[in-house]
Amino acid sequence: MAVIGYMFTGAGYQYVGLGKKAYDSTWSMRQYYDKVEKNYPDFKINKLSFLGPESELSAEENGLIINAVYQRGIFDVLKDYKVTPEQMMGYKSGELMALACAGALSFDDAMNFLFKKRELVLEEVGREFFHHMLVNSLDIQQADKIIEGFKGKADVHAAAYNGKDSCIIACETKAAAAVESLLKKLSAAVIHLPNEEFACMPVLKPIADRLKEEFVKISMDKPVNRVICQTTGEYYESVKEIREKFTDYIWKPSLIGASLEAMLKNGVNTFVETGPGTFLSRMSRKHDSSKRSLNTNDLGELQKTVKLAN
Repeated sequence: MAVIGYMFTGAGYQYVGLGKKAYDSTWSMRQYYDKVEKNYPDFKINKLSFLGPESELSAEENGLIINAVYQRGIFDVLKDYKVTPEQMMGYKSGELMALACAGALSFDDAMNFLFKKRELVLEEVGREFFHHMLVNSLDIQQADKIIEGFKGKADVHAAAYNGKDSCIIACETKAAAAVESLLKKLSAAVIHLPNEEFACMPVLKPIADRLKEEFVKISMDKPVNRVICQTTGEYYESVKEIREKFTDYIWKPSLIGASLEAMLKNGVNTFVETGPGTFLSRMSRKHDSSKRSLNTNDLGELQKTVKLAN
């Protein structure tokens, strides 16, 4: 019997045409795109998602919104096919959509939060100040030593710990070449992530504090599915805990590895990545290759997921 765990992603994996077939064929998807189109007309989500241009679509501040809407729709599409999760986790803003899908807060409140975060990051940080890179085949303790070496020189931090030998590093763009050079001297495999969401960085603590003031005022209920807090790797136990800890993801590292291990320990044997990317499903396979890892990044993968998850 499949014990299903959903994995929600942040920005960085969107592409032109994402969600178009599901939008055209299902109300479950269309309702969310149309709601954002109506509530945020200046964003023009349908045109941007389905027609591009790619250069604008790929921008972090736009992917943040588009990934969230797509994942909310995919959740309902899968539910229509009787595919439902027992547990859920999210990376960066993906956790917010996991909470929304679990009934902890409304879709409208979730989108209001994300548009506010988008606005604050653009105002306070800008578009090109930070750069992200996925680091594989290097013990995270060695990665932390490299990061420590930049203390007082440049903002360089671990944005996510994916496992014993994998992490995501966020750094000032001006320091990216130096960071990469040191990583490669230790034979690390480095993959650049140019459109990664700005989150999980200490420099964003003031933005997190401002957003928390708004977040704690949102009407909430206890999630109907178990949801993991990405900054602790443990399950939320109450609405109070969600209010207290959720916005920490903006400035603290995401414990992806610990979150996946918690789901495995609690019986998940089928992982479904609800977003357009495959990063989290690759990480789940790395933690336990005997468990199923499925994707929803296009209609073909969605149909395969429905077949295998039932």
